[in-house]
Amino acid sequence: MIPDFKGHHFVEEFKPGEPPSWHHCERCGVKAMLRPDGSTFFNVGQRGIFHKPEDRIPLNALPVPPCNVVRPA
Repeated sequence: MIPDFKGHHFVEEFKPGEPPSWHHCERCGVKAMLRPDGSTFFNVGQRGIFHKPEDRIPLNALPVPPCNVVRPA
């Protein structure tokens, strides 16, 4: 599971019986993949952004743009 950050709320895209792979922000649609080794690939920009747990970089510090959709209250 990818935790919420910068306004993003990621949900998994998988079918029952299949391993989870792609996630998307249910607010703005940004895609991310949680990999079996624990790293996360964010599909943003031309090359995307990888985040490895051993990097110890908080998700808020990554160059992933904030969610561009504000949900009405």
